Amino acid sequence: MIKLNISCTWEEMINRILEAEPQLVPQDLACFEGDDEALVRYLAQKLGRSYEAVTGWVESVAATTSKAS
Repeated sequence: MIKLNISCTWEEMINRILEAEPQLVPQDLACFEGDDEALVRYLAQKLGRSYEAVTGWVESVAATTSKAS
């Protein structure tokens, strides 16, 4: 089981993910609150990326204070 290394709140992280990936909607991520591993696994499948790539991407997006990219 993983624990994401993020310095923002869960809500801030989700908002940044949604900004970075317009194909996602809030309902896609609502059921994963607090479950880092399930969120990463879902995003990896939904975005067609590896688990490791998504883990790094989420941590990077969560670390930004400006608009996610």
